[in-house]
Amino acid sequence: MDHRHPHPAHLRQAGRQLAHPGRASRPRAWLVALAALLLWLCPALQGAQAQSWPGTVEAVRGDWHDTAPPATGWEAARTPDDWTRRWPGHDGVVWYRLRWDIEGAPQTQGLYIPFVMQAAVITVNGVELQRDDHLVEPLSRSWNRPRFVLLPAPVLHTGRNELLIRVSGYHLYQPALGPVTIGPPGPQHAAWRDAWLTRQSLNWLSLGICATLGAFFIALWLMRRRETAYGWYGAQQAARFVFTANFVATSPWPFTHSDTWAAVVSIAYVLFHGCNAMFVLRFMGQRWPRREAVLWLLIGLLCAATLLAPHEQLRTMRNVMAWASSALLLAIAGVFVTLAWWRGGTLPQRLLSLTALASAAAMVNDLLVFTRIVDSNFYLAPYTDALSTVGIALTLAWTFVTNTRRIESFADELQHSVAAARADLAASLAHQHALALLHARLGERVNLAHDLHDGLGSMLIGHINTLERRHQPVQPTEVLDMLRGMRDDLRLIIDTAAAQQYGELMLADLLAPLRHRCSRLFELHGIDVHWQVAHIDRLHLSTTQSLDVLRILQEALTNVLKHSQATRVDVALVREDSHLVLSVRDNGIGLSDPSTRGSPGATGLHSMQARAQRLKAELRIHSSGRATEVRLRMPWPEPAASTDAGA
Repeated sequence: MDHRHPHPAHLRQAGRQLAHPGRASRPRAWLVALAALLLWLCPALQGAQAQSWPGTVEAVRGDWHDTAPPATGWEAARTPDDWTRRWPGHDGVVWYRLRWDIEGAPQTQGLYIPFVMQAAVITVNGVELQRDDHLVEPLSRSWNRPRFVLLPAPVLHTGRNELLIRVSGYHLYQPALGPVTIGPPGPQHAAWRDAWLTRQSLNWLSLGICATLGAFFIALWLMRRRETAYGWYGAQQAARFVFTANFVATSPWPFTHSDTWAAVVSIAYVLFHGCNAMFVLRFMGQRWPRREAVLWLLIGLLCAATLLAPHEQLRTMRNVMAWASSALLLAIAGVFVTLAWWRGGTLPQRLLSLTALASAAAMVNDLLVFTRIVDSNFYLAPYTDALSTVGIALTLAWTFVTNTRRIESFADELQHSVAAARADLAASLAHQHALALLHARLGERVNLAHDLHDGLGSMLIGHINTLERRHQPVQPTEVLDMLRGMRDDLRLIIDTAAAQQYGELMLADLLAPLRHRCSRLFELHGIDVHWQVAHIDRLHLSTTQSLDVLRILQEALTNVLKHSQATRVDVALVREDSHLVLSVRDNGIGLSDPSTRGSPGATGLHSMQARAQRLKAELRIHSSGRATEVRLRMPWPEPAASTDAGA
């Protein structure tokens, strides 16, 4: 609201959402703090009671731009004075003429006025001693700023003296002249200093608290959107900042008229109470969707009506806003106490609910002052703010200690859990390592079995077929050649195993001895072998890949030797586009369903398929009554050379 509206006193919930179940400061400490605060306030409350003016007081109405009081129309008055009781509806200027007598030689005096609503000029015996910056719109706002004026001895006269105070104001905002006291400068300045502390310094402190807490909790809400209580409390403090600025602002800036300022402050005041209600509900874990919707609908209607109200109706709207906000505060304080004390609230929540009751009591007093039921200009809200701040500080401190203890306990439990997990992981890794070694050994044995079958086994089968077909005795030199061939094949297995461990061999290097042995074997059986080898002399394959290619070739040639009854076989190992192609084609009788389990060549064909899969290659076997072709097509590895090698 504006000048004499109750100040919001709800800095009580800032840390509640951080509170956790547990023990906190005993209620006795809170009661002691409240009693100490009230004892501290007693001097300020007593200072608000002014002594009566030692002379006469008169008042007369004037216009906004008058520079001197009218000569007639003066009426007897008193201080403090609210001119709307004498001249209802008057907007403009009222001149106050205060006269008093000085006996003997005049001494320097001090003049103390707790408040002037709104702007004023102070003149003593025709000498201007103090003037506000703006006596018309945008009107200076001095309603909550105590004044101390030093009256030098040369300005005063022995006998009759005259103090003239020009006051500018609107009847909507309770224009008034506060109690005026005059006396020795020391006591008057002390009274002014105490009043400045309570009316200005505490409100500036409250503004700092609003800005700090608002920014802090909005930042928390932005980081944790689920904690909506943080967001509501930050919004509450933002609205409270705007309203509290009313107590220290000296002009309606950034607006150009006092009516706009009054409307904005009234809206901030009711928004403060709305956000406070939402915060309390969220802090207590409550959601009342329908009631909340009705609440914000009413708040929206009140705000719109305040903005659209004409000048004559603004005071009525301000009173409605004040009563509605006070009713909402009392209701939410009751809900807070009920939820905290009778619905299983935590101890910090219960203690902070007591500050809500203190704020509600202060609001009742301030509302009575605002509506003139109590003739005063002193509000209690700034002092209950201090109590709420203490409560929040204690709650945050207790929450910090509690959370720290929980974190320490959690850290200890986590250390034990991590140690146990490490032990379990070490055991699991050791078991997995043993299984991996076992699988590796089994894999090596399977690979060795395939190599022996495809290599040495093929050689044995070829030699057995040779011996079975011979009708004459085998010469020792032939048997020796057979044994040397098997030795060479066994050496190939050993060489490839060594290459896997110590380095790689070119495919061409591995192909040469196999080509030599197979050619001699096929010649013994009367089968013509034609080789076409190109672009592989610089081909880089891993040892395993090279061995897989050679074993597929060897198995295909063994099948020709065992089953085809062919007289010619064509072998090609060349590069086609971006692929390496291996082709073995014979002119024999073909294969009849060789993939059937138990059929001749089934084991070898399965081995060929497994090796092709490892090579990520495509293996096709095409068989007809006149010919059979085994064709392997695998991606060409990079980098690859393109040097030709023919046979």
